[in-house]
Amino acid sequence: MKNIIVTGSSRGIGLAIAQAFLAKGYKVLGTSTSGTSMLNEANFECFPLRLNDPESVTTFCDAIKNYSIDGIINNAAILLEDWSRTEVDLQQLRQTFEVNVFGTIDLTEHLLPLLNTGSRIINLSSGWGTFSESGFNAMVPHYKMSKTVLNMYTKLLAKRLESRKIVVSAVNPGWVQTDMGGGGAPVKPQEVGKQIINLFEKNTKSGHLWYNGKISEW
Repeated sequence: MKNIIVTGSSRGIGLAIAQAFLAKGYKVLGTSTSGTSMLNEANFECFPLRLNDPESVTTFCDAIKNYSIDGIINNAAILLEDWSRTEVDLQQLRQTFEVNVFGTIDLTEHLLPLLNTGSRIINLSSGWGTFSESGFNAMVPHYKMSKTVLNMYTKLLAKRLESRKIVVSAVNPGWVQTDMGGGGAPVKPQEVGKQIINLFEKNTKSGHLWYNGKISEW
């Protein structure tokens, strides 16, 4: 049985991704800030993880150090700002980067020694983090910048891990019906879950951004 880590698995996209992997017979090691989840399945374990706390990252990695890992789905992220604001608030920028950038990178780097040859790393990105975004505007600057950095980390990590045949990808899930995206979004979390597991099982092209099952421009 393959072991998959899904961060932020207690709700929204992360929950849908965890459910998609469980339905295919994977063991899912999920995380939430509280260490609890609505999922109650034999092949699911939930661990507390706060990405803005380096000690929490270390504790989580110690808790799973005896597992061999076949995949990491870096889903957990925060969006703090009002969608209509364009100004940069340095406090919000720092808070956003602590989770979406530094915490995600810290966790991934800690987990690299546990990854099996041929594993997959999938980073949940956003069209807002691309330079090719259609209809670009100045709103949501902190979140957008954090996802742009995550995209570059994806490309860099893909190069680093070529010799281990580990495929590293970023995914733009689109505008999704979550607490972050709102109820008016056109994409359901379950659709994203299907996209992620399909990419996980079939993709061998490392270092790319994917959207709707196709390679997209950064």
